[in-house]
Amino acid sequence: MGDYKFVDHSQVPDRLLQTCRLSVAAFREFDAAPSFDEAYTEWFLRRPGSSAERCVAALDGQQMVSMAMVTMQPVQIGGEVLRCGIIDTVATHPQHRRRGLARELMAMAHEILQAEGADAALLYTNPQDHPYLFYQRLGYETRANCQILKGKRPAAGGTLAVRRARQGEHGAIAEMLNDYYAGYEGYAPLDDALWAWRKTERALGSEVDILVAEAEGEIAATCTSHLTPLLQAQPSMVATISDFAAREELCDTLDAARSMLAAAPQADLACGWDAIDPLCDLFQRVGSVRETNQVSMVLPLSERAREAVKSRRGPWYPMVESICGV
Repeated sequence: MGDYKFVDHSQVPDRLLQTCRLSVAAFREFDAAPSFDEAYTEWFLRRPGSSAERCVAALDGQQMVSMAMVTMQPVQIGGEVLRCGIIDTVATHPQHRRRGLARELMAMAHEILQAEGADAALLYTNPQDHPYLFYQRLGYETRANCQILKGKRPAAGGTLAVRRARQGEHGAIAEMLNDYYAGYEGYAPLDDALWAWRKTERALGSEVDILVAEAEGEIAATCTSHLTPLLQAQPSMVATISDFAAREELCDTLDAARSMLAAAPQADLACGWDAIDPLCDLFQRVGSVRETNQVSMVLPLSERAREAVKSRRGPWYPMVESICGV
């Protein structure tokens, strides 16, 4: 395997800069990949449950030419909340591909997860690309087919008035999301640290709008919208919609979705839902169309996980921060 050195990220010189440069080089060809600058990369590296010691890399001299990020989080699978290792940003520089680097790094990542007592590893990938077969050979099983939908901001909104959430409402919105997605697989319950990282402590230029719609003086629906610059030959910007939830006793879900999308900050919209999730159909009814898909894949590492994956409990919740990373 040549003179490559395999290390954790605590041994990577200029980790922030090298992670940013490798991400750009490796993901430039993928339409759904976000634009990686140093601010975005610094935010991503602060992900709760991740650390330099958990992430792995291959060095060619002092240059990082392949990497894999590892994050430990509780995730709902098969009716259980399992201790999972989320593996993403598996990236190899184009000039160093097909040399077994990703296979070696995945083996290192699995060793780290087993040493830390993880129940399972999970990741996302495009089923039409070579990595899908690679992960299958490593023992990963397809768990869900996540549809990436794109569309335009509706010209006419729904009947609900939409506004930005106030800071004092954040706790109630986090609780609302945890309740709404309690029956979903793939969901990592929000705690204070995860909420802050995903919502309020993002990179400059990647801030989110937490939107709410009111009915009868209460929060009836919510979603998160943020502008995402895409890494393409012709740079473009989309409003990524995630964490939609509605209280059906207070509003019509279709009306809530139309109201929310009409308030998006950008004309071009994108979102991702499990193909079997009613939300996938709902967002198509308000004008989004299926453009591509990603699959979630799970590798059981414990007996508890092996039992849990025998049954499918509800739709899958696609992690927007991970779905472009593999």
